[in-house]
Amino acid sequence: MTIRKTQETVLVTGASGTVGSEVVKQLLRNGHAVHIKAAVHSIENIKKVKGDDKAESVQIDYNKPETLAAALKGVDKLFLVTPETLNAPELVSNLVTEAKKAGIRYIVRLSVMGESSIASVRLHLEGEKIIKESGIPFYHSPS
Repeated sequence: MTIRKTQETVLVTGASGTVGSEVVKQLLRNGHAVHIKAAVHSIENIKKVKGDDKAESVQIDYNKPETLAAALKGVDKLFLVTPETLNAPELVSNLVTEAKKAGIRYIVRLSVMGESSIASVRLHLEGEKIIKESGIPFYHSPS
């Protein structure tokens, strides 16, 4: 006998930040039939997650695949916000590699446009290329 999940699970990265916390809040507020995993880098930031009583908080470190694998366990869809760092493509690659292993079905990526620096745009484009090459269906949302 196989037990089927009745609810999709969404992992929201950057859940204690401006955009990620709003994504968590809106998913909870609008009555979406999803289980939310709110991912934060620092355990102290779990308190900052809006609606954290209804969302499962998880700690991740983009440089530690074991934390990514644990956070992605049982997840169907991923909302991806990457830190603004020079090694952002490496961090995206780490997460996408683990997402592919976990069977993630869809990625939504917050990206950049407008008055961003050339370096920032280049880093985001590199991250988008990694996602495209993974074969996981995706949508990127310019900020």
